[in-house]
Amino acid sequence: MLRPLGLGEMLDRAVTLCVRHFALFSLIFVVYAIPLAVLQYFGTADQAKMFGPLTDILRAQAAGKSIDPNALAKAFSQSPVLNVWTGLWVITLLFISPLPTVALIDAAANLYLGASSSFERAYRTALGRWLPMIGLNLLYIACGFGLYIAVFLVVFILALGLLAIVKVAGAIAIAIAIVLGIAVSLALCAAALLAVLAVQISYFSCVVEKMPFITAFSRGISRVFGRAALRRSLLAGLAFVAILIGISLVSIVGQSVLFGLLKSNVAGTVYETIVRVATAAFTTAFLTIFYFDLRVRSEGLDLQVAAGGEALPSS
Repeated sequence: MLRPLGLGEMLDRAVTLCVRHFALFSLIFVVYAIPLAVLQYFGTADQAKMFGPLTDILRAQAAGKSIDPNALAKAFSQSPVLNVWTGLWVITLLFISPLPTVALIDAAANLYLGASSSFERAYRTALGRWLPMIGLNLLYIACGFGLYIAVFLVVFILALGLLAIVKVAGAIAIAIAIVLGIAVSLALCAAALLAVLAVQISYFSCVVEKMPFITAFSRGISRVFGRAALRRSLLAGLAFVAILIGISLVSIVGQSVLFGLLKSNVAGTVYETIVRVATAAFTTAFLTIFYFDLRVRSEGLDLQVAAGGEALPSS
């Protein structure tokens, strides 16, 4: 089963894995998604009141009718945008979300490798890897914040330098500045894409290989940004982000209709929960296959397994 795969084969196997075991993946995630949806429902109850006036403004503007400039301000003043439920929702995302994440990774990895899995087994693993995953998240948040500041300073300094050059050299410098700006923007997008993928591979390293969170952090970065895997990671990252963008667009459009036009907070929350469950199942399946494919290509995992040097989960 373990061998180098093309991108099309990875997507095909991801669909097969997701569809074949969708009931288990959904059960694993729904026990987290439902409480999260309840928190979101009460947390967005006040925010949903703003969607109605905003939708009315947009519809009136499209029809060329007069618009009340104070409509949105009135919606803001009726109730707070953020409340205690929103705070609980954020805390749940930060500290409880590692549990279903680990459980999904454990189940998907075992099933892909031909071993058995169950709800109980997945969450036993999740409880054992919960604290390392929280540590991994906090480490990435800290590093991400520091990197954001560094990138901002570098871009700011480059912008000042380009402005100075433009004032001296004129039109030629403007053309150079535009080309350089596009190149820098593309490089930053590619780096961000790979960083998202590195986070996910760190999760798998932490769960599947039971690495300490610091080791999983460094291994995720080295596996994705390594010279041998960089091009492969970029292609898989583009596919992964395309999947997320497509799902996000479906989610946003659905919520806009349900929250804005139908003014139904319950329907909007239920819809988003369904989309979230399906998203978690498919993206976990895709990342599972990419994780093993990355190790096959970079570390010869298939050869290690064939030689008996790497033990796979037993059924």
